[in-house]
Amino acid sequence: MTKGLSRRDFLKASAISATAGAIQATAMTALAAPASASAAAPQRQMMYHESPMLTERVNAGTLPPVEERLPPNPEVVDVLNEVGTYGGTISTAIVNPNQLFGDPQGAMGTELILRIDRDFSTVISGLAESWEFNDDATEQILHLRQGLKWSDGEPFTAEDFRFQWEDVQLNAEHSPGGAPSDWRVGPDRTPLTMEVVDDYTLKFSFVVPYPLIILSECFYAGSQGGIWAPAHYGKQFHPDYAGADELQQKISDAGFENWAQLFDDRMRVGSTIPAQVDLPGMTPFIRVADAPERHSYERNPYYWKVDSEGNQLPYIDKSEIYVVGNSEGVIARLSAGELDMFGRQSALNELPLYQSLVESVGFNLYLWKSTTPGKLLFYPNLTSKNAQLREFFSSPDVRHALSMALNRDEINDVVHFGLGEVRQWSMWPDSKYFVEGDEKPWADYDADAANQLLDTAGYGNRDGDGFRTFPDGSRLSWVIQYDSEQPDAAATLEIAVENYRDIGLEVIQRPISRTLLEELINANDLDMTTWDGDISDITWPSFPRVMLPGITNAKWGRAWELWLLGDTTNELAEEPPQEIKDQWDRWGRMRTAPTDAEHVGLAREMWAWYQDYLPVWATVGVPKPVMVKNNLGNFPEEGVWGFAVIRAVPVHPETFYLKA
Repeated sequence: MTKGLSRRDFLKASAISATAGAIQATAMTALAAPASASAAAPQRQMMYHESPMLTERVNAGTLPPVEERLPPNPEVVDVLNEVGTYGGTISTAIVNPNQLFGDPQGAMGTELILRIDRDFSTVISGLAESWEFNDDATEQILHLRQGLKWSDGEPFTAEDFRFQWEDVQLNAEHSPGGAPSDWRVGPDRTPLTMEVVDDYTLKFSFVVPYPLIILSECFYAGSQGGIWAPAHYGKQFHPDYAGADELQQKISDAGFENWAQLFDDRMRVGSTIPAQVDLPGMTPFIRVADAPERHSYERNPYYWKVDSEGNQLPYIDKSEIYVVGNSEGVIARLSAGELDMFGRQSALNELPLYQSLVESVGFNLYLWKSTTPGKLLFYPNLTSKNAQLREFFSSPDVRHALSMALNRDEINDVVHFGLGEVRQWSMWPDSKYFVEGDEKPWADYDADAANQLLDTAGYGNRDGDGFRTFPDGSRLSWVIQYDSEQPDAAATLEIAVENYRDIGLEVIQRPISRTLLEELINANDLDMTTWDGDISDITWPSFPRVMLPGITNAKWGRAWELWLLGDTTNELAEEPPQEIKDQWDRWGRMRTAPTDAEHVGLAREMWAWYQDYLPVWATVGVPKPVMVKNNLGNFPEEGVWGFAVIRAVPVHPETFYLKA
């Protein structure tokens, strides 16, 4: 689709039953051949070439020749359409200076221990060239690619894993809450044990079978700052390696209180992309300059991939990320032709605008498949500090009523150009976890039934304005606070507020910054929020979102999450009801199930519980508009877009190039 699309074209393209949720190859599939789950790319001897901007540095004596910068056997990446040409700058925009996800990821790519392949379903090699498990999957051996270098030319080895794991993630002073969830399994959430076999071989051991670790290794947890980081660089900020006086001086000069704060600042990764100037990385682009209005990146001179003709990747020399401040500013830059990619903030109801830019500015408009089978989830706070509101949201009848009161057909027509699919949050139909009817529970619009459920739940009394009241006679009212830059949220909530008014509920919508929203969520200081229902087979088992009270951006039971994560001394933590504990236990057993049958069986138990309990409800499932400049080469017309597959990362952004 390289021209403007008619409504019929869009409707045809939006047959989203075969969307990202159709991803089938999970870790269990990848483990079908237990000896080796990934084969190394064939070794190829070739002449290597580099960008002219790097040749200038080589000639000036400030950079070694390309043959010395590449590993002995660089990974050869097959380009989509044609071998590209070097040069140019790719531009994207964000609304928050720390928002290095979405379009920046799609334009620049990232690197992880393993990666999701171009089919958006298969786990393949990444920084680890291959891996294997023992017979019961209680041990994993990772074989790192040999000869890789950080962007500053230092060797990338197993020490970068050992340092980040033992000295950072397991350091009680730096990480008082313990290691991240991705690396903890079993009933006691026991951290993995790491053994350095040699410079390029690691052995991870688990207290229970953990074949799904590969789903963490190919996702956000598998990126820099998770379980690996540049040890040679980070040690200067760590008390076990730096001189005490010198380190204290750095802490004071930077205005921090302790070494952990300094370390996190200097080693900061924005989502999956190195976010500090001078911080070494393994990604195609490295941050080189900052300004209030932009983040500047340049090609990594030691990047370890080439194309079939021996050209060191990436093709593009520079990347600029504009910090705009609001979505209107992003659209203004898009309309002026200043952006090369636009996807994260795109919305179906803006299709007429996007189509106009196809001809006037020179964009390609693609309707990619989506990992959002439940657009805009409603998250009530079941552990609200407001006792009456907590009791209200805790009633299953109330939650069912709040879902049934939404007119999803109207939301689809008004907000999503009629291209969405009215449904509850569930996998897409082609998912191995899907059972027919999963998309139906409490999703049919029925205001009469919603009214009856609320009456039955004990909220039948109304005040003089027709609004329902709490048992003490005060008006039953709450505020939905949401990310002001969340696409479609405001338009959807306008309809939802009217739907809830129709059944006697006063709901106020309040857009706020994402930073403030995250603070309120973590402090358990809000009534309700919203979030996209991003999900796919490849990542859902490790990141089940609304199945649990937390382990996601938005949370429906923050106080319970803290307790379940073991932070029981936190003043916010509360022991959850037994059925919440049972669901948490199912998740743990599902992640460590030794067979696919047991894994899927436990997954289905989780889904059945969710559909009945309904802690969170959705509106529609949608495809995703993606805009790219028509001179951006090797960008595919079809793909899968969403958090659950890290946007365009699987299609190798390092092979994109700018045509003359």
